[in-house]
Amino acid sequence: MLYTLNKIYSDYDNVHNICREVLDVSDQAGIQAVLIGGSLLGMVRDGDFLPWDKDLDFAVFESDIEATLALESEYRKLGYECRVHHLGIREQSELDNGLGLILQLSNIMQQEQVEHCLIGGALLNLHRDKSLFGETDTLGVLINPKDTRQLNKLLNSLETIGEVSLSYVNQKVKSLLLAVGQWRINFFLYIENQQGFGWRDLNCEHWFDKPLFPAESYTIGEHSYYAPAQTDAFLQARFGNNWQNKPALSFTQGRVVGSMQLYKDGVMFDFIMHYVRGDKTYWFEPAANVISTKGFLPCSKQNTTAGEMLIPDFPEIFLQEHYGDWRTPVKTWNGAVDNPTIIKSELAMQAILNASGAE
Repeated sequence: MLYTLNKIYSDYDNVHNICREVLDVSDQAGIQAVLIGGSLLGMVRDGDFLPWDKDLDFAVFESDIEATLALESEYRKLGYECRVHHLGIREQSELDNGLGLILQLSNIMQQEQVEHCLIGGALLNLHRDKSLFGETDTLGVLINPKDTRQLNKLLNSLETIGEVSLSYVNQKVKSLLLAVGQWRINFFLYIENQQGFGWRDLNCEHWFDKPLFPAESYTIGEHSYYAPAQTDAFLQARFGNNWQNKPALSFTQGRVVGSMQLYKDGVMFDFIMHYVRGDKTYWFEPAANVISTKGFLPCSKQNTTAGEMLIPDFPEIFLQEHYGDWRTPVKTWNGAVDNPTIIKSELAMQAILNASGAE
């Protein structure tokens, strides 16, 4: 059978209030978050955020990265879902630990009789390559507990091996995050309704036209992991027709924090980590980007429709390089231009590791 995937992104509202709430927390922690991206474009050109903008983008520089990540629990208390993304390549020992963790979690869920399966990149890696890809960041698991009691038993078991956080929608559990050492595992609750079969991710929903359970079992050594029914068809729908082709690694060494994403009430807020090397600034969104430091620094506090925030003193440098005719008002998003500030991820990583600018 073939799957059809319908990926639905959330609408947004309340963008100004969310922006202010997030910045009030980071400001109190002394973090210098600088407005960038399409959010900066709208604020500079139109005097407000773009009306169709689905997320808010702020730069955080290297000295503030750890302090920003430390705010995750505080944001969760305010009702935000949080994700932290890393880029780079893991050591083989970390990959071995990740595989061991997958198998350990599978054993736990089998003992608790919780129907489950892998759904993300780890599933693709294990099914195609029998090992985790060197650039694997997080792990994704779909769970289908019979009732609240079974879900609570699973939570108790997970809390014995790591730190667990919950996310909610309409006062019901939407997903769980388990942090164990260098790994973060996202557990999504399986849903069956008129839209199909699937789960709700951070700011989007994945709906398939056919059931994902009962799961299929695959073995690695003496242990098992589980995948959606008709695994090949699922992977084709999830990752495209070329899912069987193993990609080349983008990195040879190094691993850095790429971003911390916050989501609440239909609004996404991105803290995008920036690394200054010489007269250049590097960040990864979605590929590696580089711009002269003067494109972001210096910056100063300015009053906006979402309150006081840091804005680059020379925003036109960034806007010209990324949005071309950015000064021309538009009624719908026309995208960033293909510009020379987008470089290979490996070049940016090497510049960050070597503490020198890339040519």
